[in-house]
Amino acid sequence: MAIVRVFATEEEVNLLSQSLTDWDQTMPCADTSKTSTVDLILVSSKDLATNAQASDAVQTFEEAFASNRNWTKCFAGVKNMSANLSEQQDQYDGQGYQMNRFWVTGPNTIFKEIMTAMFSGAYRDMYESFFLMEMDAVPVKPGWLDTFVSEAEEMPSSNMAIRGSKYLGYNWDTFMKLMPSYVVNHINGNAIYNLLHPWTRFLYDTFSIQGDVSMDDMAFDVAYSMMTTAAMAGTSAIFADAWARCNCSTTTYNSNTMLIANYANTLMNSSFEVSAFVRHVSKKNIFENLAADMVTLAVAEVGTNTETFLASIATNHPFKSILLFMYSDETTSVQVSSAPSGNVTTTIQPASMEPWMLLCEVAETARTSWFALASTMHIINAPVHVLMDGKNPILPYVPATSESCTRSAACAASISQAEMLFGVALKFHHDINDVLFNTSEAKAFCADWNAAAGNMSWQTCELNWGPTADDYVAWKISKGMDVPGTPKDKTRHGWRPWTTLWSPMPIDERNCSTPVYGQKDYDAILDYTSACSLMVEDEVACTSDSMCKWRPLFETGVCVFNTMGNETWAVVEPVGAGTSTSTSASGDESELAKTVSCTLSLAVMLVAAVSTV
Repeated sequence: MAIVRVFATEEEVNLLSQSLTDWDQTMPCADTSKTSTVDLILVSSKDLATNAQASDAVQTFEEAFASNRNWTKCFAGVKNMSANLSEQQDQYDGQGYQMNRFWVTGPNTIFKEIMTAMFSGAYRDMYESFFLMEMDAVPVKPGWLDTFVSEAEEMPSSNMAIRGSKYLGYNWDTFMKLMPSYVVNHINGNAIYNLLHPWTRFLYDTFSIQGDVSMDDMAFDVAYSMMTTAAMAGTSAIFADAWARCNCSTTTYNSNTMLIANYANTLMNSSFEVSAFVRHVSKKNIFENLAADMVTLAVAEVGTNTETFLASIATNHPFKSILLFMYSDETTSVQVSSAPSGNVTTTIQPASMEPWMLLCEVAETARTSWFALASTMHIINAPVHVLMDGKNPILPYVPATSESCTRSAACAASISQAEMLFGVALKFHHDINDVLFNTSEAKAFCADWNAAAGNMSWQTCELNWGPTADDYVAWKISKGMDVPGTPKDKTRHGWRPWTTLWSPMPIDERNCSTPVYGQKDYDAILDYTSACSLMVEDEVACTSDSMCKWRPLFETGVCVFNTMGNETWAVVEPVGAGTSTSTSASGDESELAKTVSCTLSLAVMLVAAVSTV
C-alpha cells in the first residue's frame, strides 16, 4: 500500500514541508512498534533534479525517515518520483475555461503518470492500493493511516475499485437539480484506488488512451464518474458491457468512507469538526466565527408575509439581535426567541426611511459593530456562521465579466451606479445580502452617498438602486481605503450566505428605460428556489417530503431538492460500436489478465465514446 502526495506549486511545496511537523500532532498510526507495509510516495509535477525548492523538501523527508522521526515509524519507507510536466501541462488555475481552458491539464497528467507508474512503470506489482492525498487533504485526527489500511483491506472482498468522498459542501445546493448526475455524485480524486480491480484499470486505460486530448477537457475524477454512471445506468452500451465484464456492482464506485471528507473550496469555520480523519479543504478557506454580540441582522419588510422569515429565527445562526423594519405598520414590538446559541431579540419597528435606503437606516440604528441586510423574502440559511479573517469579514464577489453577472440586469445596474456615484469602475460585483457592513464606516458612507446622489431620484430611475454593496466598496476605494474584507470569488469558493430567498423579490415596476430587475431576473431566481429550503433544520419534515432530501451539514443539516442530478445528458457511442467478442477471464487467471479482458478489447471504441461527452 502507499500514500501518494502530489505537489506542484511553491505553496504546495511549503505545505508539504509543514506536514513534516503537523504529523507529529496527528500521528498517522496508533502503534509505531508494528511493522508497516505502507510507503509514502512524494510526487513532484516537475523534474526534482531541476527544482531546488521541491528537491530540498523531499530531502528533508528522507532525512526525517533516516533519523527515525516518530511518525515515520508508521511507514515502511519514503520514495519520490517526478512527473516531468512541461510548462503548458503544468497548469492548476481552477478559474474555469474562460480564463484558461487547460486548467485541468496539470492534475490530470500527474494522475496519469502516477497510475502509469503503478500499472507498468517503476512501481509495477509493488502495491495493491494507494491513497491519493493532495496538499489540501489534511489529517485532522490521529490514526488516519490506520484507517486507510483498514478501508483499503476491505475493498477487494467488497468489490470496490474506488473509495472516497463525494462533495460535502454546500455551493451546489441551490442548483443541484440542474447539474449532471455524474458531477453531483462524483468521488473526489483524493481517494483510495484498488489497483487489482479491473474497473480501476479500465477507467485509467479509457481516460488515458486519447493522450493529451482527454487531459485538457475534463478533470479525471469527474470523467471517472461520468463513465461509471453511464455504465451503471446503461446509457452507454459500451460502458455497460465493460462494467459487466469487470464483474462490477453497486459497491464498485464507493463513497462510504471515514477516511476523508471532501469539502474542496468550501469556506468553513475553524470550530467545525469533520467526522472523517482527513479533511479535504484548503487551509486558506478556514476562518474564525464573529461573536454573536458583534453583529445585527437587519430585515426589510417586503410583501405581507413576515411569518416565514420569523419562523427561521430559532435555528443555528450568529445573530443575537435582529431589526425588522416595517413599512405597513406603525407599532413597535420586541420578541425574544430561543435558539441553539442562545436567545435572539427581534425588534419590530416602523421604518423612518424609504425601503431602498435600508442600508443607511440600519447604519443609524444598529448598536453593534457590524450588520448584515436581508428582507422578509429571505429566511435564515441555518446552519450558518459569520466568517472572519482576523479583523476582516469575508467579502464574497462575482467577477463583473462572469456569466452570473453579465446575464443579470441587476448586476450590471449595480456596478454602473457605483461608477456613476464614486468614479470607480469595479471589476467585481458584491451582493448587498452577502456583505458584512462596518457600522461606523457605513454612517460615513451614507453621508457621502447622499451628497453624491444629490437630487437624483430612485423613483424616476435616475438611480438604479438605493445605497448598494457595490457603492460601499467603490466609496472605500475612492477614499483610498482598503476593501471591506477578505475577497473570495463565489464562482470558485463555496460561500454560504447568512440568508437565502424563499421566493424571488418582486419585479421592479418603475419601467426604467434600462431594466434593473425584470421578469428575466425574477425567473432566473425562481429556477433556483425550492420549497425544501423552507424546512430549516427540520429533518423530520424534510425526510417526510418525497421531493426533498436531508443532508447533514455542520451542527445539523440542510433540506435540499431530492435529485440525483440532471439525467438529460448522454454518452454518444461511436458508429459501428458493438459488443466485444473477447473471452472472459477464467477463475484461475491473474488479476491483470482479468483487467485486460475488460479493457483492451474496447479501447478503440472508447476513444470515440469519451470524446463526445
